[in-house]
Amino acid sequence: MLVQLKHIIFLIALGLMFNLNAQTSNTKNDKKKKATKSSIDKKHSSESPYKINFKNEIPYFGLSAGLLSSGLIIKHINEEAPFTLEELDNLDPNDINSFDRGAAYNSSESARIYSNYALYGGALLPLYFLSMHYTRSEFIPLVVMGTEVYAIVSTLAMNAKFSFNRARPLAYNPEFSDEFRTSQTSKLSFFSGHTAQTAGFSFFMAKVISDYHPNMNTAKKIGLWSFAVGLPAVTGYFRVKGGKHFNTDVMTGFAVGAFAGWLIPHLHKKKESKLSLAPFNYQNANGLSLTLKLD
Repeated sequence: MLVQLKHIIFLIALGLMFNLNAQTSNTKNDKKKKATKSSIDKKHSSESPYKINFKNEIPYFGLSAGLLSSGLIIKHINEEAPFTLEELDNLDPNDINSFDRGAAYNSSESARIYSNYALYGGALLPLYFLSMHYTRSEFIPLVVMGTEVYAIVSTLAMNAKFSFNRARPLAYNPEFSDEFRTSQTSKLSFFSGHTAQTAGFSFFMAKVISDYHPNMNTAKKIGLWSFAVGLPAVTGYFRVKGGKHFNTDVMTGFAVGAFAGWLIPHLHKKKESKLSLAPFNYQNANGLSLTLKLD
């Protein structure tokens, strides 16, 4: 059910991308109407800080398609059969490094359920942009970026899982049923897709809000980014507590998701020109002034 939900979210967002050009003309008029109000309200950007169009998005979706292809190839070549009962008897938690070993003794069912809820919550974070008037008209472009984050993070996780075939902690734990320990995913521990995707969504949301509010005060910035860090951290905690992942699985997933969630909107930001040209009139003399902005 979880996998199906994630793919549904992805496909809906992908479909929305093809309506992007049609929506662009409508949003231009909205921007003009908001210009006067935005010039008074300096709390947020008067226009979108991002440049998004179909042509510019091809490399991102091309990268996702390439990662999906490589993941499927690696799966075909390197996928291992699930554990047999005999193999389970030979698994020893003492063979796990000391930093990760504790996860092999965790078996909280409620933690596994909560980790799913955290992922669902992360996937719904982009809906926040519908609630703000200055992002509502840009919702489709923002969803396109969010889809790119999801696609890249998910396909990176797929590549890693079938490359490493790392046993999940639950495989070492006899408290789990044989059905759990011999499931098709019992060797797909590294890295945590739940944590990576939640981090991708939360950091994406925080980055977009920050870009729309360049003058946000320090207290709000701390609160915003604390939430962005906290949601995937809690997700990772539940994944470890539930016996689904090791500490290093969730830490890697957190890093991958957070980086992608921050990087994608950063790469889409409009470039500010350091050169500006403007007419001037001084004591009946007309001319042009050239200004170079030095960082």
